[in-house]
Amino acid sequence: MATTVSSLNTTPNSLNSAHHFVSIRLTNRNYLFWPTQIIPFLRGQGLLGFVDGEHTYPSPVLEQPTGDTSDEADSAAVNPAYIAWVQQDASILSLIISSLSEEVMYLAVGKTTARDVRTAIEATLGSSMRVRCLNLLGKFQALR
Repeated sequence: MATTVSSLNTTPNSLNSAHHFVSIRLTNRNYLFWPTQIIPFLRGQGLLGFVDGEHTYPSPVLEQPTGDTSDEADSAAVNPAYIAWVQQDASILSLIISSLSEEVMYLAVGKTTARDVRTAIEATLGSSMRVRCLNLLGKFQALR
C-alpha cells in the first residue's frame, strides 16, 4: 500500500543533518558499504519509500468539478500532495547525489528522482557478478 507524503511525519529539512550519518561516498569499489549506511538512515527518517518505490508520486493535478454537467467544465488545480512529494524527493535526491564520488557521479546524470538514481546505481554496481568481484577485491586488499 502506497503511503502519501502528507501522511509522513518528515519535512525536507529533516535531511539537514544527513551528512553526519553518511560518511562513505560511493565509488566503484565500495558498493556494499554504501547502501549499508544509506538505507537505514532513510528508513529511520521514514523516507525509504521514495527510493524503493513505495511512495509513488501523486497526480500533479486535482480535478475540480465546476458544478456544470459537461465534462469540459471540469478544471484542474495543482495537487499540494504532488508539490510536497517533489520537494521531499528532491531533498533525498540531493542527499544521494552528495554521497556519490566523482567516479560514479555519471550514474545520476539525467535522473530526476531519488528512485531513478538508486535504480541506476543498483543496476550498474549491484549485480551479483559485480558484487562478487568487489568482495574479492576487498579480500585482496586486506591481504596486504
